Amino acid sequence: MSTNTSAFTPAVRFSPWRSVGLWISALLIGYMLFNAVRATLNPTAFAASFGIPLTNPGDDAFVLVYAIRALFLGLFGLALFVRRRYASLSLFLLVATVIPVGDALLVAQRGGEPTVVARHVAIAGIVLLTWFLTHRWVQRAGGDPQ
Repeated sequence: MSTNTSAFTPAVRFSPWRSVGLWISALLIGYMLFNAVRATLNPTAFAASFGIPLTNPGDDAFVLVYAIRALFLGLFGLALFVRRRYASLSLFLLVATVIPVGDALLVAQRGGEPTVVARHVAIAGIVLLTWFLTHRWVQRAGGDPQ
């Protein structure tokens, strides 16, 4: 007697847990939330690690603005992930590539270290790769799970 498991194959094959893009998405969401916390707890150190040190440590308002926006983006990405809106998460990732590209341009324009500029460019590449992998998985899986 043979057991036909073909009915279970599509569900397993397109499981979100088998998508590298979704795993990296989760890491990127965690990274964004981590940066929000880091920027809030020590704005001066965060600005320096970002590549644009503060000339006056008391002028940290824009770092805190960054933290608020990073918190929003991280929570929005988390909401898409938890609600299993992977197609929307994919689009979110594509649009989000603007952020590290803009960061790299800003740091380069301000005379930041080339290694810091390269780090921002690498993050842009990772976000773009994550978009590609997530988008490809969504297309193969036939959209978001119901």
